[in-house]
This record gives sequence, structure tokens and C-alpha cells, in this order.
Amino acid sequence: MRRSAIGAVGAQGAQALASFTLQILVVRSLGLDGLGAFAILYGIMVLVAGIITGFVGDPLVVLDRRERSLRSALEQYALGISATGGILAAVGCWASGLISPTQGILFAIAVVLFAFEELARRLLMANMAFWRVAALDLAAFAGSLATIGVATLTDAPTLDTFLLAIAIGQALAIALCIPLLPREERFLVSLGGGALGAVARYGAWRAGQQLLRPALLTAVRALVTLSLGLTAIGLLESARVYVAPAMLVVSGLTSFLFVTYAKDDITPMRRRLRKADRAVLTLLGITVVLGLLMVVCLPWIGQLLFGVTPPFIAVLGWLAYTASVSAVTPYGALAAMGGRQFTVFAIRFADTALSCVAVLTALALGAPAEAVPLVLAVGSLAGGAAIRFILLRPPSRGRRRAGRTF
Repeated sequence: MRRSAIGAVGAQGAQALASFTLQILVVRSLGLDGLGAFAILYGIMVLVAGIITGFVGDPLVVLDRRERSLRSALEQYALGISATGGILAAVGCWASGLISPTQGILFAIAVVLFAFEELARRLLMANMAFWRVAALDLAAFAGSLATIGVATLTDAPTLDTFLLAIAIGQALAIALCIPLLPREERFLVSLGGGALGAVARYGAWRAGQQLLRPALLTAVRALVTLSLGLTAIGLLESARVYVAPAMLVVSGLTSFLFVTYAKDDITPMRRRLRKADRAVLTLLGITVVLGLLMVVCLPWIGQLLFGVTPPFIAVLGWLAYTASVSAVTPYGALAAMGGRQFTVFAIRFADTALSCVAVLTALALGAPAEAVPLVLAVGSLAGGAAIRFILLRPPSRGRRRAGRTF
């Protein structure tokens, strides 16, 4: 079990390493304005991946994905969500003037492949093959770097270069996933029909929950860009990228917790809640230790990586936001295992809406961009506290019956 937990962190670390390096290359090649534009596009990719993770990825972990009608439904939703997300994202960004038509095509392809690679990761996670997930992400990283390297030989990198690099890296990882999967997972079923309702009943609320955090960050980037410009969002993103190692540890361990909760449906809720409490304390402790190291090293490492030191207040704010994620995610995952997806979504939607309003108010009052992450952390912590309170209440008979059906 400990090896799997370490593997989960390693898997998240490999993915974060790719994202971290790409954004460093972007800011070095395209400047802070380029990083601001890339951050918006990459955030949209994460947004679509979050939707497909909740709607398809979580059900394939919890439901019987080897049952043909369920597998057909999972395949149909995977194709539909990824294609729709890619087209809408590209059209929306082109219409806003953020990207050109050519970049829109590259962006749509990158979004679709990014979503499929996320499902490939989820399928390996469902089999507790976390180290294979890390291999997948490293392959995507290598493919992206190779693409950028080849492009750089002929001309200076552009935004097109980075979109193409992401698409090629994701395609390489998807191809590698096939031999890494257990033999019994390597099959497709015919499309049409299928248990669409069963998947939707579980996945819809999980997709909504997975959507909220990347949607919040995307909305915040848009608000800061409209209020203060791309350079301001570039500085804010530099601070977020700087603290990414802390977030990757938290994200990796919470992915591991979700899978272990899904496999443990016999332990009483109160005992699992105590385990979740211990997990939260552990995650908070890790965040504090890593945060102290990052604050101490900020004047040297920040300048080395970005060519400019990320704002100190923004770094503290993103660390506080990471701590809030540590305090929220284990409880949300545990609640979802008890058939309370809608309740978790409702609470997270409320704290997300509160955070958006708070950020908009702060910016309208003249607050600097660096203060935004601190505002986000407050809303996230409020949602985590509410979820923890609901978990302490024993579910009603109807909810217990619903929980057994998932």
C-alpha cells in the first residue's frame, strides 16, 4: 500500500514536471504575456480533462467497467465529451481573439488528446498501476520536449510550437498505454445503447465537482487578464508554477485516496472518516514543510527559473490555496463513495461561486493580482469544513440504499 501511495505521488510528479517545464520554456521563449496566454489555454485543457475525469474516469473506477453495457456507455461519453470540449474550446478562444484559426485547430487537437490521455491515466490508476502512470507521463513529457527541440532547430518557438508539442506528447502517451494495461482491460465494445443512464447518474455530479476547481482558476485568469492584463496573469502564474511541487504531492496522494476509498466499501464510515482526518493532517504537514522550503529559496530559484522573482505574496497565497486543497479533497472523495455526489457538488459549487464573487470584488476595489490566491484559499477552506460536517452525520436510509447501488 505504501508503495502504491509513493507511486501515486510519483505519477502526479511526472505530470507536474511536464507542465512545470513547459511553462518555464514558455516564459523564457514568449515572455510574461506569452505565459499568460498559454496559462489560459492550458487551464482550459485541464478544465476539459476534469470534466471527462469526473464523468468517465471516476465511474470506470467505481462501476464495473468490464460489463459490456457500462463499457459502451463509458466509450460513448469519452468520445462525445472530448470532441465537444475540443471544438467549443477552440472556437471560444478564437472568437475572443486569444488565438488564430491555425492555433485553434492545434488547440482543439491538443484538448482532445489531453482528455484521452487523462482517461488512460485513470484506467491505470484503477488497476493500482501508479508507477505505470508515471511512465506514461514521462513519455508525454519526452515527446513534447523532442517536438520543441526539433522546432527550435529551424526557428524560435511560438505558441503554435507549444500546442503542437502537447498534442504529440499526449498521442505518444496514449499509444504507450495499450501495452501497459493489464490484458483483461485491452478491449473495446460496440458503440450504441449501453448503460448511459447508470454512468450519468454517478458521473454527472462527479464531473461537476471535478470541473469546479479548474473552472474557478480559468475564471480567475480571465478576470485578472481583463482587469490588469496578460503581464499580471503571467506574474501570478509564475508564482503558481513555483509552488506546483507542493500541489503535485497533494494531488498525487488524493488520487491514491480516491482509489483506495473505492476499493473499501465495508469499513464503517466513521472509521474511514478518522482515516481521512489523518490523511488531511499528513497532507497539511507536507504542505507546510514544502512551503517553508519554497519561501526560503524564492529569491534564488524564482529568479533562476523565470528571469524575474515571483511575487512573495502570491507565492504565500498559492501555498495557502494548496493547504486548502489538502483539507478539502480527501473529505470530498470519501463523501462521493457514500453516494453523496450531489451534496459534495452543491457545497463545492457554493464555495466556488463565493470565491469568484470575492475575487471580482477584490479586483474592483483595487486589490493587486498577488492577493487573489489568498481569497481563493478562504472559499476552498469553507467548503472543506462544510463537507467534513456533513460526513459526520450518518446517512439516511435512502442515501444508504443509493450508496449501495453505485
